Amino acid sequence: MAGGLVLAAGALAAGVGVAADASETSAARNARLTLGYECQFPSGTERLDATIAAAFPVAAVADKRIQPAKVVITVQLPSATIAALRQRGAATVRSTTSLSVAATQRTTTITQWQGRTAAAQALPSAGSLSLVAAGHAAPVTVTAKKTVTFAAAGLTLALRFGSPSTASPSTSSPAAGSPSPASTGPPSTAPAGMDVTCVPASHSRTTIAAVQVEAASGSSAARAKPKIPKDCAKIKVIGAGTAVCGYVTGYSNVKKLYGAALLQPKRGLPALINVDFAYRHVLKHGNLIAYSTGELDYRGHRELPPVRATFLAFGFVPVTASLQVTELRPINIRSVSGALAPPYPITVTAKTTVAIRISDVDVNGVPLAIGPHCRPVSSARLTLIGRGDNTIPPKGYTVPYGGPLTGDLTIPAFTDCGVGENLDPLFTGSISGPGNYVLQTQGRLCSPAQPKLWTCPPPVPKPIH
Repeated sequence: MAGGLVLAAGALAAGVGVAADASETSAARNARLTLGYECQFPSGTERLDATIAAAFPVAAVADKRIQPAKVVITVQLPSATIAALRQRGAATVRSTTSLSVAATQRTTTITQWQGRTAAAQALPSAGSLSLVAAGHAAPVTVTAKKTVTFAAAGLTLALRFGSPSTASPSTSSPAAGSPSPASTGPPSTAPAGMDVTCVPASHSRTTIAAVQVEAASGSSAARAKPKIPKDCAKIKVIGAGTAVCGYVTGYSNVKKLYGAALLQPKRGLPALINVDFAYRHVLKHGNLIAYSTGELDYRGHRELPPVRATFLAFGFVPVTASLQVTELRPINIRSVSGALAPPYPITVTAKTTVAIRISDVDVNGVPLAIGPHCRPVSSARLTLIGRGDNTIPPKGYTVPYGGPLTGDLTIPAFTDCGVGENLDPLFTGSISGPGNYVLQTQGRLCSPAQPKLWTCPPPVPKPIH
């Protein structure tokens, strides 16, 4: 029944990327760093050198964003790797490069820099090869009058290969009756590609640049500070996660009762969801995968607001009941976003388990004595999915901008229903079963620590029908 909102809340937390405005910084200066990486190729661990170049502002202003520009990531494939690739039938290579960069002030935020080679490059018959990937960097909001440092972290290469081109046909045709040229054997088939993960080699210097942060104009900054909900972003952050919050609302059908419940109170705000956003990233098979976790919050409890809804039992008898949904475990969220080419399609899957209770049941206006413990025999599992394009502006569903999420809920059989008579068969027969469609709507997300980078305060979305 009402369990849909829980997962909708969870699904909001697993996307990739936030749209950025132009940063307000001073004149730029160029930075360049060359360091060694230990990389895991199919043939084993290989060491390669990478050069990272970007333009940074000389100074930045607190509560404003730093946007590194002119990003170029150059990776030197060693000769042994080139020889192994040629032996496997590869003739050309192109690369999409993803570099994790740690931005540190009082705390550390992991950002992603991405680049791509302009075209496929021929593998040399001997020696190494430089893969030059121009790209872009994610912006960083600085929040204190303190120097922020940028340091290189993990590196991932999505390598895609091409086979040797066939020989160009001769401009003259063979004479009639003459034999065809002898075949030189079947053409080589190159491997489709490989994803290579790398970590900085021991003792490598990783600092790319340091930027001095100046204080913002105090009075105007204080006046511009948005009012954020009291419990927004109250969640434990792990890894490289960011604490964010947003509102979720929507509908959940009860298939057998020919109706849907609106999962928010008639007056007041819907449920808030707190999310540890993207605490871990993985680049795999050309997709950027982000993992997050979420928790419901309604007046300090991990639950949805209680709602009252009316349905039609047996198609004609009005039944009104109060519904309560409680989150039993954190919401696990997995987001898969295409990273190689626009429109960067994204699919978010969120899963959780909830407890459902009903109370205050009226049948055709007459109270029905169901007792205080009427409930399903077990918890309910729920999965919601959101899909969109990670463009600017985004389309469909993305985590920062919200949107619709859908799923189906299976309602278990009921137990402990009835006072003086067993009403379990009545509730099980008229409510329980699969195929209860859930349509949730998530609003834009807010990060109290980075209000200018996100949408603060979080807006209350209108439920999509």
